[in-house]
Amino acid sequence: MAQSDDDLRAALITLTSRWEEIARSAEARADATANGTLSEIGHARVHTIRRLARDVADVLRTGRIPHDLMTTAELEEHGTAAGEGR
Repeated sequence: MAQSDDDLRAALITLTSRWEEIARSAEARADATANGTLSEIGHARVHTIRRLARDVADVLRTGRIPHDLMTTAELEEHGTAAGEGR
């Protein structure tokens, strides 16, 4: 089943929105608990989900892999030395 670039882009945008919904839901569940905080594992999960959503959104916006996920060769190709700005 071939999809157009627009269909694929729309699916990825929906995916990032769903990841954000999952992160918000986890935080809302934590707020409803007695101590109102996420466990360390829950906090790490929310952070990872949000990071994934931002990475996909960055790829859609820029057409490139985010800098912190680029290989050294990719960083050199795009004019950013390894370690610069980190």
